[in-house]
Amino acid sequence: MKAKLIANPHAGKDRAGELLVALNERLRPATGGELGVVLTVAPGDACHAAELAAKEGCEAIFVVGGDGTLNECLNGVARVPGALERVTFGLVPLGTGNDFARALGLPEDVDAALDVLAAARVAHVDLGVLGDRVFVNASAGGFIAEVSDAVDTRLKSIAGKLAYVVGGAGALLEHEAIPLTIAVDGGAAFAVEASFFAVCNGRTIGGGRNIAPRALVDDGLFDVVVLRGVGPLELVQVLSEVARSEHVEDERVVYTRAKSLELTSPRPFKVNTDGEVLEVTRASYRILPRAARFFAAPVMPFSVNR
Repeated sequence: MKAKLIANPHAGKDRAGELLVALNERLRPATGGELGVVLTVAPGDACHAAELAAKEGCEAIFVVGGDGTLNECLNGVARVPGALERVTFGLVPLGTGNDFARALGLPEDVDAALDVLAAARVAHVDLGVLGDRVFVNASAGGFIAEVSDAVDTRLKSIAGKLAYVVGGAGALLEHEAIPLTIAVDGGAAFAVEASFFAVCNGRTIGGGRNIAPRALVDDGLFDVVVLRGVGPLELVQVLSEVARSEHVEDERVVYTRAKSLELTSPRPFKVNTDGEVLEVTRASYRILPRAARFFAAPVMPFSVNR
């Protein structure tokens, strides 16, 4: 099996580079010895490397990093017609949040995660599409995207998961609700002032915050969470409910499922897709059921097939 390992050397507080020899030794036997290695240097490198790997006929791409590196690799492969149908992704969870690794049932311990990858059990999972980009875990806007934008690579390297706390404190002081018009599955649109929204395939964001506790990664549906506009103190209260998975019943929260979703606003707003932040005035989402292949645990914790 021809395979490529694409590594963000700064992942895991700069541990990825140190682990390359061990990763190569563990993963190469599973590929029959055909494992190329690429180190990323700048944004976009992982996308380009994954696109080349798909064009070269690679059947497996191992991604060493977090949700952002994985997002780049998915989009690189998606540029090659038919490649998503034949490439299987293996995620080595060395990111700050590792939210989609959690959805695949991958342990946080790298050696234990490599055991899962070496077993080569394949799961088919949904992909989301926002504009011309795909994503696999979640896309969120408003306060959540503002936090992501405040958490840069340097801060992640220094603080790890605490980076989200630091970034969140700064974003909270500057946050304003977004005026949105939302249409679900092509139905009648409704207007809302939103402190944040999340369009989810996986259940968690931000390093384990259970934003969509009912989500399944292979059911062909997004779980959509919208928090109506609130002040800073109420926002902190709702975020604490999210940490306890109690926000779903909060009357300030809209929770629904959808195959497609359209959000528009009269002013630009930030949107995070698997860690990559964009600025838009329109966000059009659709889902691609079971469109991507991943090495996963024998029973994925969030799978409809369990």
